Amino acid sequence: METTVDKLEAMFLKSEADLEYIEKRLRLDFINSTAESGSPAEENPAVMLENLTAIKAKHAELCSQVKEITAAQKESMDSIRNNLGSVMKLIQHLQQTTDVEVQPLTESEQQSADLLASADSQTTKEVPPDAAALANGSH
Repeated sequence: METTVDKLEAMFLKSEADLEYIEKRLRLDFINSTAESGSPAEENPAVMLENLTAIKAKHAELCSQVKEITAAQKESMDSIRNNLGSVMKLIQHLQQTTDVEVQPLTESEQQSADLLASADSQTTKEVPPDAAALANGSH
């Protein structure tokens, strides 16, 4: 049994070495054919693949950052809403207990309150639902 495992391991190691050789050979062939044809280096398929890999990695990183920013934004908005709600309740309580009437909200204050109330639904619409999937590299 051990000899079979050793043989399989040796086969896999040889396969890996063969694949590395093929990759290096193809890379060299691409470089040579690009140089012979007078094409710019950007048209070299090996360079294009490396650039594509770098772009994919950057895209995944950006998606991850978007996800983190969205979570932080939601947390901030929730905190602002909670604090605003507490302040509004405190004002109402003070109005009731002190018989002091607070002026109604101005138009701009009302617009701000409405904006805060609608911000939660807008926040979830701004980030595509598959951003998490993109960040995980499934696209």
